[in-house]
Amino acid sequence: MKYIYFLIFYLSSTIIFAQNTFTIKGKVTDAVTHDPIPFAAVSLKNTTLGKNTDFEGNFILQLSSLASDSLLISCMGYTNKTVFIRRDSLTQTINVQLKPSEILLHEVKVYAGENPAWAIIRKAVAAKSENNYKKISAFDYKSYNKIEVDINNITDKLRKRKIAQKVDKAIEKIGTLTDEEGKALVPTFISESVSHYYFRNDPRLSKEIIEKTNIKGIGVTDGSLTAQLIGSTFQQYNFYVNQVEVLSKNFASPIADDWRLIYDYYLADSTFFGDDFCYKIEFTPKRKQDLAFAGSIWITKDSWAIAQIDAAITKDANLNFVERIKIQQEAEPVDKIWIPVKNRILVDVAEITKGSAGMLLKFTNYNEDIVINKPKDVKFYDRGIEIALDYRENDKKYWQSVRPEPFTESEQMAYTMIDTIKNIPTIKTYTEIAKILSSGYTRLFTGIELGPLVYSGAYNNIEGVRMRLGLRTNYEFSKKWVLEGYLAYGTKDDEVKWGAEITKIFSRKPWTTLSLKLTHDIEQVGLRKEDLGLGAIYSAYMRFFTLMRPYYENENKIQFQREVSKGVFTSFGFRTRSFDPLYPFEYRLQPALGESSPLTTRFQTSEFLSEITLARDELAVINDNERLSFGTIKSPTITFRYILGAKNLLNSDFTYHNLMAKYSHTLNLGYFGKTYYRAEAGAILGTVPYPLLKSHLGNETIFIIGNSFNLMNNFEFISDRYFSFRYTHDFEGLLFNRFPLIKKLKWRTFTTGKFLVGTLTDKNYDITPERTENNFRNFSGLDKRPYIELGYGISNIFKFLRVEAMHRLTYLEKPDIRKFGVKFSAEISL
Repeated sequence: MKYIYFLIFYLSSTIIFAQNTFTIKGKVTDAVTHDPIPFAAVSLKNTTLGKNTDFEGNFILQLSSLASDSLLISCMGYTNKTVFIRRDSLTQTINVQLKPSEILLHEVKVYAGENPAWAIIRKAVAAKSENNYKKISAFDYKSYNKIEVDINNITDKLRKRKIAQKVDKAIEKIGTLTDEEGKALVPTFISESVSHYYFRNDPRLSKEIIEKTNIKGIGVTDGSLTAQLIGSTFQQYNFYVNQVEVLSKNFASPIADDWRLIYDYYLADSTFFGDDFCYKIEFTPKRKQDLAFAGSIWITKDSWAIAQIDAAITKDANLNFVERIKIQQEAEPVDKIWIPVKNRILVDVAEITKGSAGMLLKFTNYNEDIVINKPKDVKFYDRGIEIALDYRENDKKYWQSVRPEPFTESEQMAYTMIDTIKNIPTIKTYTEIAKILSSGYTRLFTGIELGPLVYSGAYNNIEGVRMRLGLRTNYEFSKKWVLEGYLAYGTKDDEVKWGAEITKIFSRKPWTTLSLKLTHDIEQVGLRKEDLGLGAIYSAYMRFFTLMRPYYENENKIQFQREVSKGVFTSFGFRTRSFDPLYPFEYRLQPALGESSPLTTRFQTSEFLSEITLARDELAVINDNERLSFGTIKSPTITFRYILGAKNLLNSDFTYHNLMAKYSHTLNLGYFGKTYYRAEAGAILGTVPYPLLKSHLGNETIFIIGNSFNLMNNFEFISDRYFSFRYTHDFEGLLFNRFPLIKKLKWRTFTTGKFLVGTLTDKNYDITPERTENNFRNFSGLDKRPYIELGYGISNIFKFLRVEAMHRLTYLEKPDIRKFGVKFSAEISL
């Protein structure tokens, strides 16, 4: 009987206790993006009872009593929100949206002694080398990645346009995506991928194998290039380094070595993160315009590692076209090394012009099955990004099984909307125009493309009106063969020019090709495309107006290219070229005879070509039938080239050796900006006329040309041995961010320097005869003095204009030179 009484009492007390337990759960999301807000504080108002949301923005509160009738939800970077809770309901679900706001640090009361947050940050900085997961020998993990791009901030004026009305009409049956204020969101791209990411520290190499992709986009196909760009390779954010690269800009980490110069800190809370006790520290930049973050960081007490971080970049920072950027990261310990397992990145792009729309880019990344300190063989990393043969996956059940979080209703709606929008005829037209502008080619019919369109026409003093038609095949024609060709005609010289090239792709892994090229066209001394190293637009511009020392050239070239290993790219070939000048030019056939030597105007060369490029951590992808390089991550790029000219081989007129070495690198100086520098040295050994020597690129235009000496006249200096060094240092907003009236303009300062030393041996100078009437020797070499240019300027004027003032410091005694100049260029950057 006592047992029955005890059982009745126990069950009754349990029921009574259960009846007094209140469960409040829900989700906190961003009112603009609808993304979850992790690490937000959810508490009973005017009490200390509460919890933080998890990475998905979810929270659960279990309370024995309700000491308040409201919940207070707060998170740095958002406006606090209070919501009513019911006392007559034991279980409630409350979903909350927070509006983004200006990021402000808590009010700090100053007492005697040190800011308590500093001691914690100081220990975290001291422990960086031990906690940096990219300092261990190796790691790898399985990765799920999701990317979504939406158009937002669509104005009423924009909605009245025909294209917007057609989009609205097409999707009205599907539904409408809006933010909290009721403004429409139009999805344009959404992708998912499953991959395996590998990292090795010594040597520093990485590789990602894209296993599965699911891509929906307007103007984007689930092709191999897109598949290579949506993995985790491009979403690596490591806060243990001093500078975190975001959208090609460097932002100071909150635990950078120079943290006290950059940030203010506030010790906001302490809590357990799983079994680990953590300090929550809030941080903001001392100057809003600096390239720095604002947000919260959770640092573990035992190892001083980063357990969580919520970092934002606001529109006050010296950035263009960006409303805000948020990076949210959660880490987990693997054998005491905290490795990021969840990442969420938001980029809110502002309206570029008044009346245009904005854009939201959202990246989500989950990592699991982490393995550390088991490096693969170096050869395994030869190709940075690979895609599986069966990477395309459209099975809905598969994606439902691999998603860490199920798709929300809005995400499911986005998939349907994209399929509908991209089939609207007007959208198809705009999409095709965008492709033409980005690639320079337009699809003529299956497998054949027309272009590059930038070379289609020109006007100059030799050809008059130049018209050009070019074609090439693409991967639809063949994945092993690429055919290219063009025809050009000048109305003044009445000459047909042409070019043809065929390339055989032997292998994509490693990249291996063999090409044969034949051309007959007009070139300019020192301005061939390989000499300039500039883009297509500038190369096309050089065919307008007055051509500089033009000549007809016939070129026949065979070339073999191979990526020998990761970061090692080689090229070997043979070519013949003819030189038929269209300007006054002569050289001595027998220089040893001096004035008695016969003269001629034309020559031919036969050359053996070899080149090797070293770029250890180069990031390259294969785009259908071409290899695209995104440059190196940290290492320099080093190039060696050797050309052997063989006399009498296929009627070649000269024997010579042409050697060149080039070194380019970027130095990240953190708080003080970035330095881009390049050094080049070369020597031409042999006796040859000046068109075969190094013609240093001058610039007599009003525009800044990066590869030129901007105050040097065209053909002012020619060398057969030379060394050049040039640098540009971008201070970003370091200087102007300190001036109250100027910092809002977001101007940026920079300095430049260009140095050149060289010689022109007598034999290569004397091979050109001196004739007063034709002035054949209208060039000279440098003496023992270096040529020096120094410059300084302001960039980001009106968000696109760059102005540089430059001084020429040497060779000022020469006639018709400019000692000082101001030049301009247009550039669009963040």
